[in-house]
Amino acid sequence: MAGATKSHHRPTGLHCPVCGHPLERLHRHALDRWVSLFRDVHRYRCTHPACAWEGVLTHHGHAPVAAHPHTWRLRSLWFCTGAVVALATAQGARLALRWSSGAPAPTLGGAEVQALATAPGIDFEGEALPPGDVRVAGNPSPLVLRRSCAWGRPGGNPYRGTVAQALAATPLPADVVRQIGEMAERGWTRGQVEISRAGIRTLDDRRHFGSTLASMGFGNTLCYGTRVNFAPGHVEYAALYEASDSQGRNYAVMVPYVCGNVSVLGAVGETDEQRKVPEPASGALGLLALGLLAATRRRRANRARP
Repeated sequence: MAGATKSHHRPTGLHCPVCGHPLERLHRHALDRWVSLFRDVHRYRCTHPACAWEGVLTHHGHAPVAAHPHTWRLRSLWFCTGAVVALATAQGARLALRWSSGAPAPTLGGAEVQALATAPGIDFEGEALPPGDVRVAGNPSPLVLRRSCAWGRPGGNPYRGTVAQALAATPLPADVVRQIGEMAERGWTRGQVEISRAGIRTLDDRRHFGSTLASMGFGNTLCYGTRVNFAPGHVEYAALYEASDSQGRNYAVMVPYVCGNVSVLGAVGETDEQRKVPEPASGALGLLALGLLAATRRRRANRARP
């Protein structure tokens, strides 16, 4: 027929809701696939050249129902809102569990400011703890206790004591100190970590620690709140030791190969239950996986229909 456009699509059995002519099925847009997660729809176009209606419809029988834009927009909004709330709840729960475990609240004083302002690649030895500090009064080791240091030159002032001696000056439980001390003597590590000014991570990239150490022993000193201040691009490696106390709280300690500075990666350990709280990235990946699974099942069901 002159003037008519030849269709390359098979008849669908559905008719145009405007003029009643047959419809041909088109490839769905990205938004159509998103709507299909909630309502089974496809995109169609009228075969009559004078009408050329195009839209998304369900394909149940000959009484198609057009998808409502406000409906899928509202559902999308609720889905995104739920994902954000879930991620925020997971992160909030993790922080609440850490705060409830008794970790001291960080304070920002003169030494902290100087440590943050220290140029990359430069050491800053912080300041001595006041005599009235409970950590000084209960220090069983000969180490001098300081706070707010910057560790910029790996190997510049190596630690001179033992692992157990450095850990004894920290708040770690005695049984954890004993376990990690024995592990270090026997060379029983739990893995290795990579250290840079961006942070500390295990070599398998499954666990990440911040760039501020709860404590670090160097020379004849133990410094609380030591910040990794390496020059940009500089990387060091360390042995990782982990142990749990009688209450199931886990502690991680690293000993860099270059200097032997015994460093506690967490001031207060985490219990096994706390470790089960998902990270935001894990939650986001889980939601994405559910969405992809739903889309795959929907596509298979559509292909199986005659």
